[in-house]
Amino acid sequence: MSGVDRRIVIKGAAAAAAVTVAALLAGLVSAPAGHATETPRRIVENLDRGLVATPSGEGTFLSWRLLGTEYARYGDAIAFNVYKNGRRLNREPIRKSTTYQDNSRGTGTYAVRAVVDGHVRKPSPAALLFTDGYAEIPLAGADGYTVQHAWPGDLDGDGRYELVVSRLSGTRDRPDLLEAYTLTGERLWRVDLGPGSYTQVGGNGANDPAPAAISGSTAIGGYRNDDNVTVYDLDADGRAEVLTHTAAGTTFADGSQVTADSPANQFVSVIDGASGTERTRQPVPDDFVADGPSGGHFGIAYLDGEHPSLVTKSVTRVGAKRGSFRVLFQTWDFDGTDLTRRWKYVVDPTTGATSFHQIRTVDVDGDGRDEIADGNYVVNSDGTLRYVVDRAIHGDRFDIADLDPDRPGLEGFAIQQSELGIVSAFPWYYYDADTGERLVTGSHPTSPVSDADLDTGRGNAADIDPDHRGYEYWTSTADVTRPGAGVFNVQDGKVSTTTPSVNFRIWWDGDKASELLDFTRVEKWDPATESSATVFDPAGVVSGARNATPFYGDLVGDWREEILAETADHTALRLYTTTAPTGTRVYTLAQNPAYRLGWTVRGYLQSTYTDYYLGTETRRVPAPHLTTPAH
Repeated sequence: MSGVDRRIVIKGAAAAAAVTVAALLAGLVSAPAGHATETPRRIVENLDRGLVATPSGEGTFLSWRLLGTEYARYGDAIAFNVYKNGRRLNREPIRKSTTYQDNSRGTGTYAVRAVVDGHVRKPSPAALLFTDGYAEIPLAGADGYTVQHAWPGDLDGDGRYELVVSRLSGTRDRPDLLEAYTLTGERLWRVDLGPGSYTQVGGNGANDPAPAAISGSTAIGGYRNDDNVTVYDLDADGRAEVLTHTAAGTTFADGSQVTADSPANQFVSVIDGASGTERTRQPVPDDFVADGPSGGHFGIAYLDGEHPSLVTKSVTRVGAKRGSFRVLFQTWDFDGTDLTRRWKYVVDPTTGATSFHQIRTVDVDGDGRDEIADGNYVVNSDGTLRYVVDRAIHGDRFDIADLDPDRPGLEGFAIQQSELGIVSAFPWYYYDADTGERLVTGSHPTSPVSDADLDTGRGNAADIDPDHRGYEYWTSTADVTRPGAGVFNVQDGKVSTTTPSVNFRIWWDGDKASELLDFTRVEKWDPATESSATVFDPAGVVSGARNATPFYGDLVGDWREEILAETADHTALRLYTTTAPTGTRVYTLAQNPAYRLGWTVRGYLQSTYTDYYLGTETRRVPAPHLTTPAH
């Protein structure tokens, strides 16, 4: 196979046994009598139907959620009726999709009702109207600010997502802002992160963060991959909390402020999602305090398989401008009153563990509990080191998903950088996400001219070629003569010498293959011509750092994904949804464990994935193991 070294990991009877175990864990087959395989049920958001109505053709395109919780209970037995002004539009219950094109006359209020065993359930809330083909969310005040990141969460418990956004000035005299907005354009609150978000205090290395900086994209905000915010319902009361770094001078929505003995002191604050007021706070771990404030990432993981925990990754850089990184993980639990420490893990650099620019929290071994993946290594749900990928070093991007429908478990794809005299042994690797074993390894040119000739800056994985089973992966390597360049399929090796855009994969049109999101446009790869065509390109909006919009994901409607972009004048956000017809019905991605947790970490934004195989060959998806809060 050109440019790669393939290792066969599971064969014969061992593969059959592994498939059986994987199927048991996914709930696809029954366990033998006397064998306990029950995994914990995750407590997840109690979402509503997510009905959205968008002008399309001669009428209105309607799209709504099949919930993971109801799919797990009813499977294919659930169907839907669609109503306009209380009158049913469909003749027979809709079973093959969660969309409907309404070309009837006049305007009206839309609703959807589930139908189970002939019984019609209560109507959904009225549809969210995308009157102009998008939902516009005006941004309040703060001239000169831009939105860097957005985090969805049900802040008020009504079943519909709200958005928490970071607004940055990019200057050394104005604070970072956290704001919350409804999808209908109402601003709920603002938190002013204060002088601690733009004033650097102490530190021994380059890119030292200001102690309350969020969404770092310049030296002002710390190392440029920082996020230091996440949004999730930690205490299972049905309403999401906002977790963020704070410091002296941070002012909450009610006017209360953080006070501290030193401007360098950092805290993790729990903010009430509905009101923007602080509920509690704790100081960050003091292991790195001598090196100055920490940057890093916030995210969520189900470490016990049932309850969500906060994960904070703290990073400092020691030494001169290109000093080494020190990394610490602290996990936290919040019971509605107290934020308590769960476990701490300090990365030992002698193990070869090297972080990338974003963490992923995902159940890599199928036991129902999440691990924390950070570049070339994984930390177990109990705070111990699981593995370090042999000979792998640092890269910007890595993906973890079920990339091969015929191979048990999850796989990963990661790229490798070469810079500042540190040269990678290979440009990329495709690996077993459970064990860290490299399955396929890319090759460098035999006679590189410089370190830059070996550097691989971007990579992506997506199902873009229906002629080959499983996903494809590729990098930003432009020189097609390099052995590691081109598009590779997980089973068949190199399938194209040219490559599409390499930023994000997105589910946008009606098939189960992926489209590609770059800047604000969506592209479709054509394997026959080895070229891409633009299928969606909205006017009047822009992307931000690294050609990324603040968010994309399955926020409303059916299982396909929306794009949230900022207007060119930075006065509003616009949420776009697809109106492409589809005959595919999949439960909402927002209730898939791995996919939903992918929203909780921002950093260098990366593609989002489900923990089951979702691609051209998908015929039926496994039911998730979920429950909703008891409140």
